[in-house]
This record gives sequence, structure tokens and C-alpha cells, in this order.
Amino acid sequence: MENNNMKINYSKELLNTLINGVKPALGCTEPVAVGLATAKAYEAIKDEVESIKVKVSPNIYKNGMGVGIPGTKEIGLVFAAALGVTCGDPNLGFEVFRPVNDKAISEAEVLVKENRTSVELEDTKGNFYIEAQVNTAKGAGVCIIKDTHTNIVYVEANDKVLFEKEESKKTSSMSNEYLKDVTLQDIRNFVENVPYKDIEFLLEGVKLNMDIARVGLKEKPGPGLGAAMNLLMEEGVMQKDVINKARVYTSAACDARMAGINMPVMSSAGSGNHGITAIIPPTVICEHLGCDDEKLARTLAFSHLTTAYIKIFTGGLSPVCGCAVAAGIGASAAVTWALGGTNEQIGGAIKNMVGTLAGMVCDGAKGGCAFKLSTASSEAIIQAKLAMSNVFINDLDGIISPEVEKTVKNLGQFCNYGMENADKEIIDIMLKSWR
Repeated sequence: MENNNMKINYSKELLNTLINGVKPALGCTEPVAVGLATAKAYEAIKDEVESIKVKVSPNIYKNGMGVGIPGTKEIGLVFAAALGVTCGDPNLGFEVFRPVNDKAISEAEVLVKENRTSVELEDTKGNFYIEAQVNTAKGAGVCIIKDTHTNIVYVEANDKVLFEKEESKKTSSMSNEYLKDVTLQDIRNFVENVPYKDIEFLLEGVKLNMDIARVGLKEKPGPGLGAAMNLLMEEGVMQKDVINKARVYTSAACDARMAGINMPVMSSAGSGNHGITAIIPPTVICEHLGCDDEKLARTLAFSHLTTAYIKIFTGGLSPVCGCAVAAGIGASAAVTWALGGTNEQIGGAIKNMVGTLAGMVCDGAKGGCAFKLSTASSEAIIQAKLAMSNVFINDLDGIISPEVEKTVKNLGQFCNYGMENADKEIIDIMLKSWR
């Protein structure tokens, strides 16, 4: 872990990253973003709906094909697009589907069954792009979202521009470009010195994510992985310890979220599943250690910021599973810090995690994500504990580098260039499987 002696004080920027990146999200954020786009387009031209046409970049398409829509029994982007029109409130951002009710669901079902709603691939507009056009008796409304899930950049009605955001290189890519110049020491300095009142809001994420985990354990939605592993612990097949407790609660929360349980989770770096992984393992460890709320909030800050730091190199949406290789790594770094780790040990935990999980692919958001989050959550604690015992992966193993920041940059290079054709092949496989 490099030490730049705080030549630049990033405290304001790091706090803004937490404020902007740690927000409640209702449902998987890719269908939510599509629903937000159609809701905004419809708002501009409200009347009887004739058709809904949506274009999305490959990563949005991949992540939304098989995931449950909150408050419904439906899955996928097509239904999300229709529901955005029938009940979506564009002012609610990540919680655009909060007003969902039986009437809205029935109306959305009609729009889908009558083939008035379509979603198509758009692979020429970058990594994150959604364009929604809603045609009504009053004409056509258009909304475009780019770069992040709630970043509306353009709205028009009948060819009249209602809103257009000027793009800036400095504010692109999640508005976190400054993180490319940050070190893990900068993050540590911030976590240890930021006023507690400024980050106390992070504790809300503990309640949200643990609440939905408990619902997942009780109702056994989706694959029911969390409940199944909990039963294995009760039967004595799996040991009752903090590692397996983190696995159970993390997977149960994902079970519930991916199945469309109508409860919000606290997101991290634009993803609800990232938030589940970034929050639950550190929470379980802090409870085990008897930490007070302030220590827990600082631990969560470390987790969220390390997650955001890794995402700036790997990309907002990536061919690899960000829940594992970003949020899982963030959780491991935070757990190591909470355990009293040195800079070398925190960096070692990060490198251990990169060496363990770098190749885990993202094949879309769906119930099976619970299995990946389960693995990431347990490894986060295992690798933190190994690092605390000074057990580190070799500094020259594969993409590992002696400097932890260089290791993260290597991970980003692998994700962006080494796997650049992965999404195309994954989508092709998924489409063939769904036919």
C-alpha cells in the first residue's frame, strides 16, 4: 500500500462518493434503470400508450434478462419497461417501482402480451446506455440514460428537447474519476479521520440488508440458497461460525432481492448486490467483535470506498462479477481494517482476493447470483484472517503486483481488455438457452 503522505486531501471527494454511491435500491438496478427511462419518457408525453421501444447496451441486456421485478412475479427488461410506464415514478430514482400495485401490474401485462413493448440490443453507444421511446396518443417521448443507472442525460417530447445534460470527461464514469489517483492509504486516512456524523448514514444499510436477508431465510425465495445453508448449519454439516453466518445472510439477501421481494437494499457503487456483499460480511464481523456503531460505520466506509475504487478500474458494468471482484474485495479490506490490520495486511487481503476470485464471470443478474455472493462473502473473511496471520499470495503470481494499487490496475486491465469478448459470448449463450 503506497503512502503519498496525503499530498492531496481527497476527503471531500471520498465523502461525496459515499453519499452518491450508497443509496437504497428497490430491485435489480438494471431493470430499475430501464423502468426509470420509460417512466421519464412517458412523463413527457402522458396519454394512452401505443408502444414502448427500448434500446440497451449489452451489459444492461445481460444483467436484466432473468432477474425478478420487485413487487411482481415477473422477470426481465421487457416487463420492467412496461411497468415503468404503468406505475414508475421517475423522481424516485433507484426506487422507481415503489408505487407498484395490482392495477399497474395488470396494465403492464397487457402491454407485454399485446407486443407493444420491446427491448433491443444497442452495441454502438458504449458500456452503459439506455434509450427509451414511449409512443402515446399525444406523440413520442424519449429518455436517454448513460454511464450510471440514474444519470438521465436527455429527454424530449415530439422532437422538442426538454432536458439535455452536457457531458464532461471529468464527471464521466460514475463521477469518480479522481479515484484513479487515490491510494488505499488515502482511503484509510479518510476512514479513520472523517467525523462520525458524516458517515453515520451508512448504518441504514445494515438494517436494510439484514432485514431482507431475514426475509430470504424465512420465505426461501429463488433458489433458497441462504435457507438451505442455514439448514446445513443446523444439521451440523456446516460449522456455525462467523464465516458461514456471513455466507448464509449474504446469500439469503440475494435470494430475496433477485426473486423480486418488494424490499429495498442499500446499494454500493450503483449495485444492490454489491451493497449486499459490501455490507453484510463486515457487519457480521463487527457484531462478532462487539464493535460500537461508530466502528461499524467506519468499517462500512472502508468497504464501500474500496469497492468504488476497484470499480473505477474494472468498469461500472463488467464481464467479471463485480460482487466478488469489487465488493468482495472491498469487504475483505474492511474486515482486515476492523481486525486491526496494518497497511501491509490490508493490501495482502486485497491481493489474496484478487488471486482467488479474479476470474469469476458475470453471466447476468438472476437467482444464481446468490451462489457467487456466498462465495465472495466467505472468502472476504477467510482472506482477511489469513492476511492477519501474514499469509499472502506471492507478489509476482499472475496479475498480482508487489504494490496493491498496481494489482488493482492489473485487475482492471484484465477485465477491460482480457475479457472484452466475454459479454458477447455470454449473451449469445444466454439467448440460445432462452429460446
